[in-house]
Amino acid sequence: MLTTEQKLLAVLCHGGVFLAAPILIPLVVMLITTDEFVKTQAKEALMFQILLIIAGAASGILTILIIGILGLIVVALAAVIFPIIAIVKVLNGNDYTYPISGKWARGI
Repeated sequence: MLTTEQKLLAVLCHGGVFLAAPILIPLVVMLITTDEFVKTQAKEALMFQILLIIAGAASGILTILIIGILGLIVVALAAVIFPIIAIVKVLNGNDYTYPISGKWARGI
């Protein structure tokens, strides 16, 4: 059973994208906490946000070829939908793994 503090810190990490600090919040939480669940969720959020920034930059460059516009739309939707799903799962007491970056984050 997760404590309220664990849930709050994990939600803060996943919700960092909505607070305009998508990399800073998970990084700080990962460095200051000693709880393994919170550290894992912070790694998940950090890796996902880094992946979104890289994908957004690549799509931005590809807008020259018009195909990048579709990429930017996909990245924008993923940046909103997946953190909301993560927040709901964590609030329900479940461990959440992002679809693409989760395997990399768990491997570190």
